[in-house]
Amino acid sequence: MKRILVSCILLALIAGFAAGFKTALVREHSRLERNKQILRRVHKDVWSNPDLNAAMKAADELYTPDFVLHDWTGDSYGINEVKKGVTENRAVFPDSNEEVLDVVAEGNMVMTRFLTTGTQKGDLAAIPGYQPMVPANGKFQRFPELAVHRLLNGKVAEQWDFTDSWGANIQGDLINPSDWSASALCRLESARPSPSR
Repeated sequence: MKRILVSCILLALIAGFAAGFKTALVREHSRLERNKQILRRVHKDVWSNPDLNAAMKAADELYTPDFVLHDWTGDSYGINEVKKGVTENRAVFPDSNEEVLDVVAEGNMVMTRFLTTGTQKGDLAAIPGYQPMVPANGKFQRFPELAVHRLLNGKVAEQWDFTDSWGANIQGDLINPSDWSASALCRLESARPSPSR
């Protein structure tokens, strides 16, 4: 009798642990899917939205106030920098669109691989020390990008962005691969004063 009771208790414990483990797996899967959906919204509702007011509202919903962006120009801080980037991007590329190609989530990190496209109808401001001003050229351009995002309480708190800058510079007429010396970046570099020693 005692043996049957112990067996029943062990069986109940095993069943309980199995059910708890399954519940935890389902909960984690749901959280990861929710995180992926947040990033899909970022690309669609913030960066691809032609309605600037709606994009700003979505940015407030999807980014933390102290958001940090790490990209090839350095770091920028705060939701206002996101809004400034969206506004500037929309002014230069009015038809800008980010097509999400892949999304991978693990823990509180989400990676997106996406293709940014748009027609350059505005001047792209110079980035001192990095690139000269790129005048509007009316060209349709494509920029493959990869970004890793850290989420906090359902909002994007940090992002590491990797852009095909080489391809972007070729499309913006800053680099001419068939005549490097005629490239705008080469002309910019040769116009810099030599460092004094």
